Amino acid sequence: MVDLADISVLIVSDRRQERRTLFDALDSQEAQAIYTAKSGEQALDFISQMSISLLVVDLHLDPAELKQLLKAFSRQAGHVIAILPEGNNGSFAWDRLSEQVGDAVRSPVDAGEFLFRLNRLLAAANGQPEKARSASIESSVLFDGVDDQYVLTDAKSGEIVAVNPALVDTLGGSAEDWVGRSLDDVGLELSEKRRQSYLRQLRADGSVRYSGWQRISETRVKPVRVSQRLGAQDGQLVNLTALRDTTEIERLRRRLATLARVYPDPAAGPPAATMADLMGEGLKLDYFLVVGADDQPQEKLTVLAAYGRGELNHQLSDPEGHLPYRKVFAGETVLAERDAESVIGRDEFICDNGIQSYAALPLTAADGTVIGALVAARRKPVADWSAAVDILKIVATFFSQEHELRGLRRQHESQGLHDVLTGLPNRMLFNDRLSFALKEAQRTGEQFAMMFVDLDRFKNINDSLGHDVGDQVLLAVADRMRANVRGSDTVARYAGDEFTAILRHIPQKEDVDRICNKINSVLAEPLPLGDGQELQVTASIGVSFYPDDGTNAEQLLKNADRAMYSAKGLGRNTFQTYVDEPEESHQQKLVLESKLRQAQANNELRVFYQPQVSAETEDIVGMEALIRWEHPELGLISPGFFIPLAEETGLIVPMGEWLMGVACAQTKHWQERFGLDLTIGVNLSPLQLRQPDLIEVIEKSLGETDLHPRFLDLEVTESISIKTIPGLREKLQSLRDMGCRISIDDFGTGQSSLDYLKRFPADRIKIDQSFVRNIGVDPDDEAIVHGTISMAHELKMEVVAEGVEEENHLEFLIKHGCDQLQGFLFCRPLPADSFSRLLLDREALTATG
Repeated sequence: MVDLADISVLIVSDRRQERRTLFDALDSQEAQAIYTAKSGEQALDFISQMSISLLVVDLHLDPAELKQLLKAFSRQAGHVIAILPEGNNGSFAWDRLSEQVGDAVRSPVDAGEFLFRLNRLLAAANGQPEKARSASIESSVLFDGVDDQYVLTDAKSGEIVAVNPALVDTLGGSAEDWVGRSLDDVGLELSEKRRQSYLRQLRADGSVRYSGWQRISETRVKPVRVSQRLGAQDGQLVNLTALRDTTEIERLRRRLATLARVYPDPAAGPPAATMADLMGEGLKLDYFLVVGADDQPQEKLTVLAAYGRGELNHQLSDPEGHLPYRKVFAGETVLAERDAESVIGRDEFICDNGIQSYAALPLTAADGTVIGALVAARRKPVADWSAAVDILKIVATFFSQEHELRGLRRQHESQGLHDVLTGLPNRMLFNDRLSFALKEAQRTGEQFAMMFVDLDRFKNINDSLGHDVGDQVLLAVADRMRANVRGSDTVARYAGDEFTAILRHIPQKEDVDRICNKINSVLAEPLPLGDGQELQVTASIGVSFYPDDGTNAEQLLKNADRAMYSAKGLGRNTFQTYVDEPEESHQQKLVLESKLRQAQANNELRVFYQPQVSAETEDIVGMEALIRWEHPELGLISPGFFIPLAEETGLIVPMGEWLMGVACAQTKHWQERFGLDLTIGVNLSPLQLRQPDLIEVIEKSLGETDLHPRFLDLEVTESISIKTIPGLREKLQSLRDMGCRISIDDFGTGQSSLDYLKRFPADRIKIDQSFVRNIGVDPDDEAIVHGTISMAHELKMEVVAEGVEEENHLEFLIKHGCDQLQGFLFCRPLPADSFSRLLLDREALTATG
């Protein structure tokens, strides 16, 4: 059985971009070994010394070398994929290679097409022709008799191969007119950045889904849900794109969002008739009914909302005899996307009215008791059923809360359920809402988030500015939080300066990250006071999730509170999600921490060096020192794993001190051996910057290694705020006075203002690689890079660009005056021995001119 993870590959091309594209594609699939050669002569050396499973060869090579190479490789009985020249006009005839070459791709190579053909070649070699054909697309099956628009394009050229009648009806012309045109012509409106992102995902995963807009005419656009997948048709790699009209669903969502903002409290929400009409018209329902039960469901039902189209009555004549009602009041959800009778069973209402799509959802109280039902029906199938059901669930939650809260208010007329100052639910009402959310989540299996928000240093505000100002702050926080969650969510004032929130219907935990970031951001906006002054207030947020972090109210509150204190420990004005550490996981972490404590003594820590080159000469002028951990049993451990552990335990301080000494000594050695004025960059963590003896530690490293301070570049991450580390500006200025250089690392990812940069004692700016990698893709990021270079030069600072990986990155940065460059285009991070060989190669090259 031949597998990608088991093969060794030799890429032979005299074109660097082709070699890079193929290398990255194979590297992403974790091929066992990948070698590259830029000539037939180099390739022959590889073949004579090692076993190669796959040869990827460019027919652009010299014909004589190509012939000799293929002859030599034939003895290894491996596979061959050829790179055909543009237009297949190579001087070496294709028919002479047909027996030896298993497949071919055209230049310039498309990574997705190459991987598709490689997998097909391996499947055939493994005797799995059915797998090789598994990606086949039968367009005739998908195209006819559907409302969605379908477009079939050649994955390499992007030209349209076929369209279905729905697209012709939408955009005009004939099916024949569309053949040969581009997918861009169907009117999808996407930014270049999003287009490239979706293209990368399509090539990596074989499929992608997203929402966007389709331009129908000069004056009309409509929302669509787009799905794309790669496949094969008649041996050709194709891309099938489907566009589904979501106009009605989006319109309904917008109207629901508007109602949620206008009526944040369900108990004082929009009139029931408004909600009923909204559901009926928005989802084009023929029937919509919500009923509530005050006591036993079968004894007394109250109509909460109703909508009927045509001759359908607003209310069922015999709810008890209605089959789905009985199931719903037993706690079940009844759903039928189409042909409701065959799905649900024979029911008089469904059969007599020809119902196709049907949904019946229970309304539940906090204790899990069913207190009502929501029924929606339509004679024609609903186009976007899953989205429609999601909306009905939200509306069912609204009516559940509305119906129960009205009952609660009647029961607790003598008890206040809302905070007097802010009008938010108080702790009692919040606990009721939390119980309700728990019961419903236990019934439906849905996930929800519990948020605990504590204002930073609020006591200082009360003590120094008075309680009147404190009340203004609490009111502003309540308003800002309420305005930045959905209507189905609950925000409460829990106690004093503590606020809580329940975030319902959370499909992905990342959605909560965005909400927390947004709340942190809006709370930090200046708050105008009555006397013309402004006050800035920040908050620390902790988040726990049901059911992962707790299955009852006490657990969720306790774990959200713990996460909030973790956020305060990180410097405040941030959020943290609760991290559950089972005993086994906790023990594993303690063991790894113990191993990390021993790593330095056991000589397991390594320093890697990535060169920094002059943009003017492309010669090496310095390097960045990067720490690595090579454990004798666990192997090379990712820095992304052990660096946070080192920071959490404080081990980053002695490790940083060790790294500083090793890097300075190695730099001094290279300076003397090669006669170069090399500069070494060393990153300082926030914990190191807080150490009172930092300056003495750096002085000691420089003194012991005899490295001049001007060759030490100390990198400080942009996100580190002068305000959060006492004496930081003075400490950095002292290091500059000593002769060291200061760089602002990862520039562009923080929130630095021009005034901040002017006051920050720095010599260089390092542009974050996320912006550099988008050069040639995103004009906005290009403008940021260009503007950063210009701004830095105006402030008399040098600029280093990180993440330079492509030729077009290099050309852009040189054109706009970047001073130094760092990235895989030049070299990966190397251990000291390999970096020494790199300097030896440089020495040999310069010696020969």
